[in-house]
Amino acid sequence: MKKLLVPIIVVVTLLLGGGGTFAVMHFMAPASGPAKPVIVPPKPILFAATSDIVVTIPPDTGQPPSTYVQLTIEFATHDDKAPPAFDTLEPIIKADIINQMLSETSTGLQTQATRDDLVKKCLGIANAEMDKNANYTPPDPFFAAYITNLVIQN
Repeated sequence: MKKLLVPIIVVVTLLLGGGGTFAVMHFMAPASGPAKPVIVPPKPILFAATSDIVVTIPPDTGQPPSTYVQLTIEFATHDDKAPPAFDTLEPIIKADIINQMLSETSTGLQTQATRDDLVKKCLGIANAEMDKNANYTPPDPFFAAYITNLVIQN
């Protein structure tokens, strides 16, 4: 009987261990696999551009205006309603940009820092006019501005 009892105990122990392992893995397993990342498709980038702006500015501070500058600038947005609203307000935006350009010099426009500053100011002008005159919601529809044409002719 002793010889038969040891193999029975071993078999029962193996069966209980295997069944217990199966039960733990089956009933305590997570309900679903790891969370999959949500991939959001990128929004399209739309552009609104000014027509050519031509002004005469001085070469340096204190000199008479004698340098012609032609500027075209584009504004980037993700909102599909912004370009049509921009087209409606373009004369006002261009007038503000012309006023800004008249405070520049051709020597200054030849430096990258001045051009970067001009881009930031033009972006601020476009967003301010859109917010003020179009009651644009959400405010500041444009997130970037790019000079696409800059010709300086002495």
